[in-house]
Amino acid sequence: MMIDPDGDLLMVRKKGSYYFQLPGGKIAVGEDDVTALFRELQEELEFDASGMPLQFIGQHLTQAVNEVATQVEGHIYLIKLDAKFIFLPRAELEEVQWIKKDNWQNYQLAHLAAEFVVPKWLSGDF
Repeated sequence: MMIDPDGDLLMVRKKGSYYFQLPGGKIAVGEDDVTALFRELQEELEFDASGMPLQFIGQHLTQAVNEVATQVEGHIYLIKLDAKFIFLPRAELEEVQWIKKDNWQNYQLAHLAAEFVVPKWLSGDF
C-alpha cells in the first residue's frame, strides 16, 4: 500500500473490472514477494520502488474479485511517499486513484482492500 504525505491511499482498477485494489500482482516463479512488488509497480505505474523503505503490514487470504472460484493471498507492504505523485494507468490498469479517508466509501473495493487494507489504513497505526 502506498500512502502519500496527506495520508491518501493509492488504489487502482484493472481494465474490465469494477473493483479498486492495491497496485501489485501475482508472484512469478522464482520471485519473492518484494521482488514481485517492485516488478509490478514498475509495470503498472512506471514507479521504481527499489531502495525505498518497506514496512510489512501482514498477509490476508480472501476471494479474488476478478477470477471466479480463486483465492488471493496478499502480502501487504507499506510505502510512505514523501511527495505527491501523479500516476497514469499502464499495462492492465484502467484507472489510478488516490483515495481519501473521507471518501473511500465511494469506491467499490476488492475483498482484500475492503477486509484488510482499508481497515489497517483507517486505523492510523502507521
